[in-house]
Amino acid sequence: MAPGKGSGHEKTDNELLLAIVIADSFDDLFQPLSLNKPRCLLPLCNVPMIEYTLEFLASSGVNETLVVCKSHAETVKAYIKQSKWARTHSPMKVKTKVVQQSRTLGEALREIDDTPFISDFILCTGLVISNMNMSSILDMHLANAKRDSDQIVTMVLQEATSAHRISDKSDESVYVIDPSNNKLLSVDSFPSLPKAEHLDIPLGIITDSPEVEIRADLMDTNVYICSPAVLELFRDNFDYQTMRSDFIHFISISTLDASTFYAHILTGTSSLGAVSAETRQRGLDSRDHNEPLALGHSGYAAAVIDTAAYDAISRDLVARWAYPLCPDSNPVDETVYSYNRGAVYKAEPVFLGRESRVEHHVMLGSNSQVSDFARVSDSVLGKGCAIGECSVVRGSYMFEGAKVGKGSVVERSILGERVTILDNVFIERGCIIGDDVVIGPDVRIPEFTRVARWLPQVEHSDFSDGEGVGMSDNDDGDDDEDASSSIAGYTDSRSSATNAARTAAATAADNTANEKFDAQALGASGVGYVWSNTATSDDYDDDFDEQDEPDSTRVWIRQLRTLGSSTRDIAAADAELSEQLAAVYIADEEAVAEENAPEESFEHELRLTIRRSFEENLDIDIASLEINNLRMSLKGQLDDMRRILIQETLKFADVDGLPGSIKTMFSRWGGLIKKTLSNNLEQVMVIDIVERFCALEESLDESTRGRLFVLSLRFLYEFDIVEDLAIIYWYNKASEKANSGSGAEEISQDLVQKIATFVEWLEESSEEEEDSDEDEDEDDSDEDSE
Repeated sequence: MAPGKGSGHEKTDNELLLAIVIADSFDDLFQPLSLNKPRCLLPLCNVPMIEYTLEFLASSGVNETLVVCKSHAETVKAYIKQSKWARTHSPMKVKTKVVQQSRTLGEALREIDDTPFISDFILCTGLVISNMNMSSILDMHLANAKRDSDQIVTMVLQEATSAHRISDKSDESVYVIDPSNNKLLSVDSFPSLPKAEHLDIPLGIITDSPEVEIRADLMDTNVYICSPAVLELFRDNFDYQTMRSDFIHFISISTLDASTFYAHILTGTSSLGAVSAETRQRGLDSRDHNEPLALGHSGYAAAVIDTAAYDAISRDLVARWAYPLCPDSNPVDETVYSYNRGAVYKAEPVFLGRESRVEHHVMLGSNSQVSDFARVSDSVLGKGCAIGECSVVRGSYMFEGAKVGKGSVVERSILGERVTILDNVFIERGCIIGDDVVIGPDVRIPEFTRVARWLPQVEHSDFSDGEGVGMSDNDDGDDDEDASSSIAGYTDSRSSATNAARTAAATAADNTANEKFDAQALGASGVGYVWSNTATSDDYDDDFDEQDEPDSTRVWIRQLRTLGSSTRDIAAADAELSEQLAAVYIADEEAVAEENAPEESFEHELRLTIRRSFEENLDIDIASLEINNLRMSLKGQLDDMRRILIQETLKFADVDGLPGSIKTMFSRWGGLIKKTLSNNLEQVMVIDIVERFCALEESLDESTRGRLFVLSLRFLYEFDIVEDLAIIYWYNKASEKANSGSGAEEISQDLVQKIATFVEWLEESSEEEEDSDEDEDEDDSDEDSE
């Protein structure tokens, strides 16, 4: 079967329907909650999230599911083995596959043995919450395959405006669709901040179709029906990170691959038919974004992409908008909830004070307790949770064993397992408190604060749920072999989640006396550490590790987009993003410069490929795909690729045509350079590369070196490739080396002096912007007071 072609295989009645569930999220958006447990096993309405996904697949007629996991793999395997899916009479067989070295979805799919996947299969994440029956969608997919032999994916989409509470605020997606057959012609995804000024759609996509729809009101449900060719394409192009923004986007615009994609769009009324006439009249453009999703007749479908989505989906389930997915039809056998007036669900036993107030949309797990004069609303309490007298819990989620003392307030936050909030503590909106943390007494935790029992670590900074944890690498992927992992501060056999919790609690108590915590932030009896709102472990380690991560802006916004946030909060992220440069450290350039014979071959081939891209004026996305595929196939380093790309960009500019020639190069190809930058350190490294080129390139005469360096930095800044603080930071560090006499051979002091005036102008501009922001804040404050 040729790559990019449909299977051409018609499913028979006796043929098994298979599914692949990607249990790992390859990000750290739920940390510190996911330090001790993978995200897919975190409770949503007191049920592990993966249970909803497996129930959805089983009800859709899936016979066998492969759960692909990386972080906390042994915990996932142990959970599956003791769950109902391991029973002999289980309606669906569930297997696990460990992909310990994978950092993206593409790398995970490359490690899957595709032998069993001889026909079309369902691909989804382990965070999908849905009551859809995929049978009709699968029939449509197979019917399309008969008409179009190039079809490889049917993507399940949901109508929802970008402002809706459940949509992904971190990026925006635009879908170009042929309305006659729902053929997906193009998908473009870009960060919400900074706002994109234009959208590039290949002209052929518009002209080759008699009618197209360009839609920005669709949400990816993370559910796909795939042909076996998908796995083959991922093996050949394993640099993809996501299905939508990488795999589907690049193939749909490629002129070399004829593979096609189709969309199934969920639309219309909800599965309950309970949408009010007023809501129908307002339609999807309603400004009341707290309305539940209006879904098609196929049912409810959404993915827990971040804690804001976690909050929105939880509220939908409690409000019964995803019926029959609701607390009183618990997919896990062990707990039964009774439904009471005001959408209050109670497990037995529950202890309520006579003067307590349990208001609307509340779940109370077994052995939970609400004391006299305490108030709970729009919240979920796990097993054994307790709320003290005169305390208030609103719009929050308390995992098993969490406790709130007297006179405390918890506002739209998540408390992990065994968290203790002492007396007179105020937890502001958007806080995430990790397992075993103690806070208080008499302290206020600012909004969007993350608190963990342990400091973040960098050993496994790979954008996975297990990031920051000292996990063992002795798991070789054998699904039948038990392995052990160690977490910073204690050892855990991982035989079960319960044993892990007991071990963590016991050892944490033993070690507390030997640790020094921030009493000012967490209170006199506080146990834990406050994490940065916008950064992970880099704030705590002087050795900055490179992270081959998605666009840093997108990741930063997604980390900020927690439950309780608003559009105004997200907009503020754009102004604050540059502050992360304060923790940047310059990497040792000598480590990058070391090359061996294979690397020399990679460098030669890469230079040829980049020059060809310049000469043929290739599209930025196509050029990026080609050089990344070359890097992966020849096992090249990202730092080397970035260095060579910048050098070739400078070489291609005509030095006799300055400044126009260098401006044209950065204007046309700056986007390609920007795609190689994933964190603030790498912006500083770009300046290092430009400085070394201008100082050492033999073809440049002395009069040109300084001018080229100044113009390069100017246009790198002007086209938003490098931020002003990166340039200022580099200049200050270089000046310090000059004054101390160290590093004189590494940096040309003549070039440093050339940019002094430019840096002075940047500093003045930065100060003016700060003054302007302060004035705007004062105006906003005055308006609020009015």
